[in-house]
Amino acid sequence: MTEPVAAVEIEGVTKRFDDVVAVDNVDLAIDDGEFFALLGPSGCGKTTTLRMIAGLDLPTQGSLRIFGEEVGMAPPDRRPVNTVFQAYALFPHMTVRQNIEFGLRMRRVKDPELSQRVAEAIGMVRLAGMEERRPDQLSGGQQQRVALARALVNQPKVLLLDEPLGALDLKLRQEMQQELKALQREVGITFVFVTHDQEEALAMSERIGVMSEGRLLQVGSPREIYERPSSRFVADFIGRTNLIEATVESSGTVRLANGVVIEAETSAPAGSDVAVSLRPERIRVQSRGAGVSAGASLDGEVGDVTYLGHAVVYAVTAGPTLVEVRNEGEVGEPFAVGDEVTVSWDHGAAAVIAE
Repeated sequence: MTEPVAAVEIEGVTKRFDDVVAVDNVDLAIDDGEFFALLGPSGCGKTTTLRMIAGLDLPTQGSLRIFGEEVGMAPPDRRPVNTVFQAYALFPHMTVRQNIEFGLRMRRVKDPELSQRVAEAIGMVRLAGMEERRPDQLSGGQQQRVALARALVNQPKVLLLDEPLGALDLKLRQEMQQELKALQREVGITFVFVTHDQEEALAMSERIGVMSEGRLLQVGSPREIYERPSSRFVADFIGRTNLIEATVESSGTVRLANGVVIEAETSAPAGSDVAVSLRPERIRVQSRGAGVSAGASLDGEVGDVTYLGHAVVYAVTAGPTLVEVRNEGEVGEPFAVGDEVTVSWDHGAAAVIAE
């Protein structure tokens, strides 16, 4: 049985702009039919990586294959990909239909195939009835759907999306996240989605690649990335976390900076300096002396309270350690600044980071 061929395979790819290394020796394989997110802060190299897949930038070195075919130096029109940008770049003087069919006409696709493919694309993005409107007669979300249809009508094997939701307000962006996920499942092709929004990447993708300073730091499922980050950068960038300095006691225990020993699995050797990542929502807070269930705990004092409506966030000082606790759906009167409390968490909630 032959091994499935990756939709996109990047091997040892580096991209330099004069003396600046934008992408640094990246290896990555993206599966056929996968919704994959490239995540990282501005300037991390994610958009440059996407542009190299699209053929808009060429790698300085390394190999780039799409379904097994080397395309690293091929022009964009020789690659089975299409790109949707944050700026939708719709032709303002053209109708929705004309914008969508433009690429097909450039490739000299004739009726009735052209009309059929355009109608299918319009139906796919739920724009039926808006075919004769111009872009200035559409909402931001509708314009984005036109850009998606214009890309999908060309039947690419890989769809590249560069911050496509960045220009939308929060509510519409969340709605479009769900629509994009549903659309990807419907068409069944590979989506490579670039974003700097951690929640967006977690909510939409099957796997995430986290980038920083041109390097690919970790690739994994949203759960793996969030709960078992491989580095301090990944832990801190993906949502909020408590990074507590610690020293390895054994393969199953670490000593926190305040001297408390907790259970936490690690492959780092005894005596190594590490950090423990604890997500605020995985921590409980209760009055000092109330007794805690099995797990790890720290005694401290409430230093700050932030009420968010759906949650209460506490900053608890425990010796030299400041712990943020996020209690979702808390009922009753919250703790106040100065209250003596105990914070606790279950074994397995803490992730040890050696880097």
